[in-house]
Amino acid sequence: MTTRNSARHVPNGSPLPDVAGAPGREAGRAPWLPGPGTSVMVITASPALQGEVGRVSAAAAVGLVMVDSVEQSGGRWDDVAAILIGSDVAGGLPGWRGPTVVVGTSQDSASMWQQASRLGADRVAVLPDSAQWLANYLTRLRDPREGAGVLGVIGGCGGAGASTLATLVAAGSSLRTTQTLLVDGDEWGGGLDLAVAGDGIPGLRWPDLLNASGAINPEQLAASLPQSGGMSLLSWGREHGAGSAFANLRALAAAAEVLRAARDAYGLVVVDLGRSAESVAALGAQCDGFVVVVPGRLRAAAAAECVLRELPPAPVGVVARGPLGDGVDARLVADAVGFPCLGVMPHVKGIADTLESGRGAEVARRRKVRAIVEPVLGWVYGADAPVGPRADGRRPRP
Repeated sequence: MTTRNSARHVPNGSPLPDVAGAPGREAGRAPWLPGPGTSVMVITASPALQGEVGRVSAAAAVGLVMVDSVEQSGGRWDDVAAILIGSDVAGGLPGWRGPTVVVGTSQDSASMWQQASRLGADRVAVLPDSAQWLANYLTRLRDPREGAGVLGVIGGCGGAGASTLATLVAAGSSLRTTQTLLVDGDEWGGGLDLAVAGDGIPGLRWPDLLNASGAINPEQLAASLPQSGGMSLLSWGREHGAGSAFANLRALAAAAEVLRAARDAYGLVVVDLGRSAESVAALGAQCDGFVVVVPGRLRAAAAAECVLRELPPAPVGVVARGPLGDGVDARLVADAVGFPCLGVMPHVKGIADTLESGRGAEVARRRKVRAIVEPVLGWVYGADAPVGPRADGRRPRP
């Protein structure tokens, strides 16, 4: 991997805080995925900006279609996977529903944020500082398999067990010899490091990283994070102050850069999303898919529907949390929420105590835990969703 320059003043590929709710997005398709076409269109009349983008695309081996204005493009998006729109372009993108990146130079950085917010753009790339990020972005458009997947796990209601499932999935992934990072996305959750015996292990926490600016070297990130139970951990620690950590654009950009670097450093990133709007806006926008944990109760399903409305458009799977009531199975819970069923998470005696003692790998080897984790990992890696459990919540023997 190439070493990134950590002295840059403008965040690379910085996301907008309201990207998840931007109008005009195609329902059911994540905004960071390439569109249905194969071309990347660049809209700018600036020769200097055309040259900068052209050099980046050559390094990424991606072909571009250059036009001076939106009118010159003719509004024909059928063969377009993404649009890079210059800071000099005043118009909108009527009918376009795919990924949009505002590109410009450092002299235009202030106006670029306003333009990106107006367009509902996914990223802002200030050149030449963001050249490496933009090259990586274009490479992923050419081959979406580049980089690790980022899975968000969220509770459909309070106390659903999302933190437990996120920890189990991360531990199960590490047993596959996959380099795995567990991210604590709930800044008011008390610190996920306490749940996996990682609170006394030296290493960087969120407060250290949210003050960073510029690009983060993936290898340095991986080397700086604590490890517990066979996986790396990014948590909040105990010294997090009052107020929301994601209340400003700098922190949002830093969080996006952390997860970008994590994609390059790990095989799987599992984010335990808090149920706050700030956490979903900052970290949920970086996730490729979500698992929602829903207890087997009608009220929980209703609460989960409210949570799902706030998530960015991306694939969603449902895990039902046991015990399930009479006549209720995981598929009924998933059907009530309206997304595919990935299985059931029954009560497993002593699991919290074992995790808190730092024995995550031991927990992940248990048969009951594997029955919870393997369907989720299979879904993450593209395997067919498993057959749902029986009405009593138990899986048939293989």
